[in-house]
Amino acid sequence: MNNTVGKIERIRGNLKQIVDELPSRNKTSKYYGKDALSLIDIMIRRLSDE
Repeated sequence: MNNTVGKIERIRGNLKQIVDELPSRNKTSKYYGKDALSLIDIMIRRLSDE
C-alpha cells in the first residue's frame, strides 16, 4: 500500500508544479487543478489510514 501512496504523492507533486506554473489569467484551469489536488490529498489520507 505504501508503494501506491508514494506513486500518488509523486503524481500530486507533478500536478502541483503544473498548476503553479499556469499563468494567472488561466483562472478556470487553476481552479480545476486545485480541485484535483484536493481530491488527491483526500485519496492519500484515506489510503494512509488503511
